[in-house]
Amino acid sequence: MSPPAHRRPAAASPSLFDVRLPALPLVRGGTVEPHVARGFWWGPESDLPALRARTHVLGGAALQAAEAQEPVRRRQPVPSLDAVGAPPLDEAVPTVLLIHALTGDARAGGPGGWWEPLVGPGRALDPARVRILCFGNLGSCYGSSGPLDEGFPAGVELTPWDLARALLQALEVLGLERLALVTGGSLGGMVSLCIGALGGARVERLLPLATSASSSAWVLAWNHVQRNLLRLDPGWPDDVGRGLELARQVGMLTYRAEPALEAKQGRHLAAEPGVPLPFRVQGWLEHQGQKLRRRFDARAYLLQATAMDHHDLDAAPAGLGAGPIRASSLVVDVDTDQLFTPAQVEALAGRLRTDGAHVERATLRSAHGHDAFLLEWDALAALVKRALALPAGGWDD
Repeated sequence: MSPPAHRRPAAASPSLFDVRLPALPLVRGGTVEPHVARGFWWGPESDLPALRARTHVLGGAALQAAEAQEPVRRRQPVPSLDAVGAPPLDEAVPTVLLIHALTGDARAGGPGGWWEPLVGPGRALDPARVRILCFGNLGSCYGSSGPLDEGFPAGVELTPWDLARALLQALEVLGLERLALVTGGSLGGMVSLCIGALGGARVERLLPLATSASSSAWVLAWNHVQRNLLRLDPGWPDDVGRGLELARQVGMLTYRAEPALEAKQGRHLAAEPGVPLPFRVQGWLEHQGQKLRRRFDARAYLLQATAMDHHDLDAAPAGLGAGPIRASSLVVDVDTDQLFTPAQVEALAGRLRTDGAHVERATLRSAHGHDAFLLEWDALAALVKRALALPAGGWDD
């Protein structure tokens, strides 16, 4: 059954929060302890007492820093909260879990949110109809445990299974067992698939966007080049500058497609004659690199790219409890995506059908390439609504 159409009084604005999680042993060695997740919530007002009882809701300077996308380099210890007797989140409210891509953060909606046009009153993900949650990825730099935190295990490699298990831990602390929809693009799509495999009957629907069943040699190769650029920077690992800019420039060329790049940049000259970079596309690449350098950390970039490399649905590590993906799925490719091609996405849909679940396919048509899942708002809104209307998958053992 699809999420109910009736509305509830929604909170006027979203909240950001921190929550202490159990220690997390990583698939490829090492343990994250202490372990913290930063989350985004927007939903019915009736959730607020439970949210305040189960999490540390951000305010003041911490909230301002998060809204400014400032990397979290030092934090005060985040204590555990005793949830015994805490009010529960309303189980009648469908929960939608959004998972961000490589350099995103927990702020999926609200001003500056990475899916802002889709999240909010009257939008495809309306907090009066569904509970919207998003968490910072494990190993990133915006509040969830990562390489900038004292005590984070050195020299580890993350996998999408680790990121998915951290998210499931956070949901457990919130007291949530069922997910009406899990969605994300690129790395977020990989993690959403792992949640489908780990969550079993708890996950009703999946909307993986611009992703695949496993990372191809093409993805591995581009990530390899970007990681080498980071490590060759004279400031590695504590003060990476130009290396991070160049890695981002390489990444941007894989995220965008030639038609849109030609139409927008082409061979147009820069606005000022005589500058060292005469073509507009060169200035655009420099801008993208400098922008990421100001807001991200190279160690987190390396960990997130490495997690992408280790994505393989058919190689779930023993002991994690991964099983068939039972959720109904709407599997979406981007017709101009050069990282995750339509053929690879079709293969993912076939892989999910072998698990016996309900699977539908859609193509997001865009001149922009891979990043269309962050740009094509009207088409994305329609896809989200379609995914929410899928028959609920999952079944009890």
